[in-house]
Amino acid sequence: MYTSSLIINKDIDALIKILSVEEKNLGRSSFSYRKEDDKLFIEMNAQDATALKTVMNTVVKVLIVWEKSKTVQ
Repeated sequence: MYTSSLIINKDIDALIKILSVEEKNLGRSSFSYRKEDDKLFIEMNAQDATALKTVMNTVVKVLIVWEKSKTVQ
């Protein structure tokens, strides 16, 4: 089992909205998130390295959308 985590500590409410519509189970991998205080913890789990790459790519794509949405405002 492979695990990776990200901690985001600014402007997380918009990111939570984007993550809530994303598919969280991706075959051999998945991700979850939780908000604690003013931080967002994203945890990614996978059965193998290829599956970890898949779930990390999904989360990074969400982060890119989130960053671009901040510049449009």
